[in-house]
Amino acid sequence: MHFWLSPGEGVGVSEYQHLMARHCAAAIRHWLSAGREGRAVLVEPGGRRGIQASDITVLVRNRNEAALIRDTLSALSIPAVYLSNRDSVYETPEARELLWLLQAILIPGQDSALRCALATSLMGLDAQAIEDINNNGAAWDALVDEFAGYRQLWRQRGVLPMLRQLMIRHRMAENLLASANGERRLTDLMHLAELLQEASAQLENEHGLVRWLAMQIELPDTQAESQQLRLESDRHLVRILTVHKSKGLEFPIVFLPFIADFRQQKRPLFHDRRDFQAWLDLSSSSQSLQLAEEERLAEDLRLLYVAVTRSVYHCGIGIAPLFRGGRSKSGNSDAHLGALGYLIQQGTACDAAGLQNHLQRLATRDIAVTVVGQPDAQPWRPQDDDVRRLAAREYLPRHADSWRVTSYSGLQQHGGGSPLMDLQPRLDGDAAGERQPDAGLALSPHTFPRGAAPGTFLHGLFETLDFNRPPDPAWLDAQLLQNGIEKSWRPVLARWLADVLHAPLNDDGIRLSLLAPEKRRVELEFYLPINALVTAAGLDALCKRYDPLSAACPPLSFPQVKGMLKGFIDLVFCYEGRYYLLDYKSNWLGENNAAYTPQAMLGAMAEHRYDLQYQLYTLALHRYLRHRLPSYDYRRHFGGVFYLFLRGICADNPGDGVLFRRPEAAFVEALDALFGGSTPTPEQPEASK
Repeated sequence: MHFWLSPGEGVGVSEYQHLMARHCAAAIRHWLSAGREGRAVLVEPGGRRGIQASDITVLVRNRNEAALIRDTLSALSIPAVYLSNRDSVYETPEARELLWLLQAILIPGQDSALRCALATSLMGLDAQAIEDINNNGAAWDALVDEFAGYRQLWRQRGVLPMLRQLMIRHRMAENLLASANGERRLTDLMHLAELLQEASAQLENEHGLVRWLAMQIELPDTQAESQQLRLESDRHLVRILTVHKSKGLEFPIVFLPFIADFRQQKRPLFHDRRDFQAWLDLSSSSQSLQLAEEERLAEDLRLLYVAVTRSVYHCGIGIAPLFRGGRSKSGNSDAHLGALGYLIQQGTACDAAGLQNHLQRLATRDIAVTVVGQPDAQPWRPQDDDVRRLAAREYLPRHADSWRVTSYSGLQQHGGGSPLMDLQPRLDGDAAGERQPDAGLALSPHTFPRGAAPGTFLHGLFETLDFNRPPDPAWLDAQLLQNGIEKSWRPVLARWLADVLHAPLNDDGIRLSLLAPEKRRVELEFYLPINALVTAAGLDALCKRYDPLSAACPPLSFPQVKGMLKGFIDLVFCYEGRYYLLDYKSNWLGENNAAYTPQAMLGAMAEHRYDLQYQLYTLALHRYLRHRLPSYDYRRHFGGVFYLFLRGICADNPGDGVLFRRPEAAFVEALDALFGGSTPTPEQPEASK
């Protein structure tokens, strides 16, 4: 046990606290240095180790004392953390600043609210930066738009994603960590963001959430567990703890810098000495005040006992000839009225010399007494060896893993797959970038807007269209409006859809308008296992061997793949016991129907390698039917593949815009064997179909 005695004839409470805070910080710096140099060690089952910051605990009575010692330690660059179960996160400055930020986001057009938000420390702006924004109209408008964007994000995704975006944009985490008590402040900010997200689930709108936060700040509930301050870090830190919270715990090294302080009882509240009932003397008689003071001293003695018995190896105690009030700092002090002075001075009043004599009589081999002076302010600097060396992780090349999920788009693209095409398999990439029709041309399927967006729009119509009845005009108007297409296209689109639905697809009389809903599946999704390592050259050779259209196509080029093939088939339908695939194409091939000849359509198929698309989709449906139909036979049950070039379909020219393909059975079986990992049996290709 080491007593630190303040010099002089007497000190006030503030002087005592600041002196002992500085000396306590200097003592901790000394212990840390001794631990680093091996002069202060702990002997544990695993061996000897130097004293670390986490072995040291400072016990205080309240948050004011905790703030003083933490600030003093911070001035010496000693990391510390205050552990309390009575502080609410809504009482922190971050809660008030977050409220101002939310108010500005809620009404970004209100200049006063936005300026209030800019002035918060969370935004990290100084006065000059704020003034520059105020005097720059473009910068101010950009800021208003930015905060309006945060409000939109708040409505769409919630308050927590919005706050994270705000923090990233203005580097709040970095700025807070670079400030004093940065870890504490950042922890409080993230804690508040989580509480706001949780509360938003119970509130109607953003205005209600802002009102709720303002109410929590005004009336925090210190007993609510969710509001209690969280530990900002789990690194090696000096712990600052209240005496109340330390009860039942023990720590290697404990410091009690402010334990000699006390606060006299001003209220005549006491317990009867016979029946132990509580009494409040409204007359404030001297006897009642004396009884209340005795109980205060008894409680202080109990807390002192708890405090001095927490340490295992060492306890540092700050003591002084303390004078409370504004009287002269000479003569007998008030130290004996506190628990520590009461024990040392045996309940009698004495001056500074008398206190020192009492302490010297206590001094033994295990109890030291030191009259402290003004310690230096040299900051704590750990050795370079204590600082973790950072370096870029060395990259060790790994064996390439070819397993992945791919798609037709990923296999037909040169140089690998396109993530956009994988995500939206219905997108007509071939139409992207084509020139738009000249203004003033007659509205027709040939002058309908081209590109990826109109192509996706047309596909979407056939996903939801009722094949068995004319399209509803109101529904068509809504679809045009949602996709930004002028309403004047509605009559053309209605005739166009009717032509497609009633167009004969082959000589057997297949028409989309004749297909009952239970006989068709729209946008059939599939995952096709690729159990073998498939290469572009191997797949391309197989396709060109069996399919004359593939033979006229450019070669495939994709990284070798193994895994899953994902796809969406526009339409699968059953007609008279046979199953068909159908794919819609919105490609623009020319200005009139004469441009959609079979040769022109085959040229477009070859250019974009649509041959691979219908081959893969045929394999997917082949495997599906093989598992679903008991007596499935490809030759008997698979009808073929239709490609509808939508712009070329016209009621006046039946058959235009329709292309039919049917891969031969041997090809499908060879493709199935290639993807399944077995060697396909060579067969002579059948005649071209």
